[in-house]
Amino acid sequence: MKRLKLTIVLTLALAIAASGCSKGSDGAVLARVNRSAITVSDFKRQLEELDPRMQQAVVTDPKARKEFLEDLIGIEVVLQEARRQGLDKDAEFKKRQDALRKKMEQRMQEDTKNELFSNLLKKELADKMSKLPMPTDKEVNDFYTKNKDKMRTEAGKQLSLKEVEPQIKRRLLQEKQRELYLEYAKALRSKAKISIDEKALDAAAASFSQPSQPNELQPQAPPATKEGSGK
Repeated sequence: MKRLKLTIVLTLALAIAASGCSKGSDGAVLARVNRSAITVSDFKRQLEELDPRMQQAVVTDPKARKEFLEDLIGIEVVLQEARRQGLDKDAEFKKRQDALRKKMEQRMQEDTKNELFSNLLKKELADKMSKLPMPTDKEVNDFYTKNKDKMRTEAGKQLSLKEVEPQIKRRLLQEKQRELYLEYAKALRSKAKISIDEKALDAAAASFSQPSQPNELQPQAPPATKEGSGK
C-alpha cells in the first residue's frame, strides 16, 4: 500500500509539473476561488482520501484529474457561501467546534502518552522480554485443567487441549511479560513521591456514568516489544 501511494504521489508531481506548476512545490496554486487558493498540498491531501483505484484514475487520466479539481472547487464555493451567511459564527456551531477541538487535543495527548509508554518499555524491557522462556507443557496443562470448564465454543462444545494450546501459550507468555512490566513499574514507583486523595477518588467514581451492563475489567498485558514476544 505504501509503495502504491508513493507511486501515486510521484506520478502526481510529474503531472502537475507538466501542467506548468512549480516542480516540488506543494504551495503551488492549482486554482483560485475568489480570494482563496487550492494548492498542490490541498490537492494531494484530498487525493489521499480516495481509494487506490480512484487515485490511479486521477493521476493518470487528465479528464478525471480535472473533474477531481472541479469537485474541490465546488466544495470551496459551498464553504465560502456558508461563511458569507455567517454559519461559522453560529453559537451552536462554535460550541460543537470547540468540543471537537478539545476532543482532538485530548486524543493527541493520549497518543503521545501511549507512544512514550511503549518507547520506554521497548528501550528498557525489549531484551528481557525476548529472552522470556516459552510456557512449559506442564504450565499449559495446568492452566487448561484449571480453566477447562471455560474452554468451550459459543455452542457449548468442550474444546480439547490441542485446540486451545496456542492460545494458552500466548496467554501465559503475556502474563510473564506483564509480570516483568509490573516489576519495572514497581521499581520506578519506589523512587517516586506519590500521594493519593481517597475522597477525590471516591467522588470521581461516584460521578462516573454507570453502563447499563457492567463489564468485568480485564488486566491487559504491556505492549509487545519485539517480534516473537507473544503478540
